[in-house]
Amino acid sequence: MPILAPPALIFFCNSVLFISLFTRLPSIQASMQVNKATLGLALLGGALGTVLALPIAGKINNWLSPRRTAALSLMILSFVMPLLAIVPYAGFVSCFVFFAFIRTMLDVAQNMISTGIEQSSGVKVLSRSHGFWSVGLLLGTMASSWAAGQGITPVGHLAAIGVFVFVCALVVLRITPEMSSLTAAKSSGNTPIFIRPTRGILLVALMLFGLAIIEGAIYDWGMFLIRERITTDPARAGLLFAFFTIGMGVTRLSGDWLREIFRPSILLRASAVSVALGLGIILNFENEWLAAIALALIGCGVAFNYPLAVSTVISMRSVNSPAENLAALSMVMLIATIGIPPLLGSVAELYGIATSFVAILPLTPLAFFMAPVSEGRGLQRDENVGQEAR
Repeated sequence: MPILAPPALIFFCNSVLFISLFTRLPSIQASMQVNKATLGLALLGGALGTVLALPIAGKINNWLSPRRTAALSLMILSFVMPLLAIVPYAGFVSCFVFFAFIRTMLDVAQNMISTGIEQSSGVKVLSRSHGFWSVGLLLGTMASSWAAGQGITPVGHLAAIGVFVFVCALVVLRITPEMSSLTAAKSSGNTPIFIRPTRGILLVALMLFGLAIIEGAIYDWGMFLIRERITTDPARAGLLFAFFTIGMGVTRLSGDWLREIFRPSILLRASAVSVALGLGIILNFENEWLAAIALALIGCGVAFNYPLAVSTVISMRSVNSPAENLAALSMVMLIATIGIPPLLGSVAELYGIATSFVAILPLTPLAFFMAPVSEGRGLQRDENVGQEAR
């Protein structure tokens, strides 16, 4: 059994669950008979579920083991998926909080499994594992497009996805190795729940912020933009959304090669230009082929954002460990972006979905001008503090 198989399957299933839900959100919204502003408030449940899970996700993984946590999380999510399509609004909010809570457990487990395999085998699998997230986005989007075109209801579609993921969870349980005590670090009793972010972490978060907001907006509201501006056909809308996932997937799978050729700041600036160009095209033209090109450009542009931020944080020297710095970055980004989904929903309800994306277009220069941070510029103070601490 190839050592890449376990994390690849987990990342793939995680992304299929995620994208299957969000590509059917317009139909779910219609069935709940709520407007975009109200749906945006419901999407706050994702942030709430993550906040509730972050303090205990590592401990749960250490208690159950990453292997069991990943399999159990996938099984639970397979049952939650169809519920999201049939419950009333209040039930949707509750289920969505729980959905985000369990997915946070799964996110920690899948990364612990990938890094554990790297440590025990010496073979790099983390980047390729994340590549399978993009593969799952693409195939999940295409499956959603086909299901919508065949007139399959969201509950039928999400139930089928749930069955598929449940079977995959059994496979995950069988093929995933147990992490040894050396690869699955145990958290000590005095480990702080929340890590105070350093100046360097705040600079990386500022670099990450603009493109992260746009990526999240595409996930949350991209299908609404396509169906209101480009095509009302749900099947064709799903195919168009697939171009976003194709752009992201191709860029990530070739990312290691590109990083050997170009400096991080150049890649990040090119990413910002690509996103700005893509948004400019889709907001000014209503042609399907141009929309496909625009979505692919946006996918290419957001693909490097988080990996470059993680690479910067891991290489940073400070008073905190790399793992603690990553936790601090996650918390800063969660707090910084928590109100964005309902805000964009309110703007869309009052002024139209296109206006929501016009409002976030000016965020692209933020990544462009903060790009030097990806090469460690401006982080020297954190490094000096780290040296003094040692």
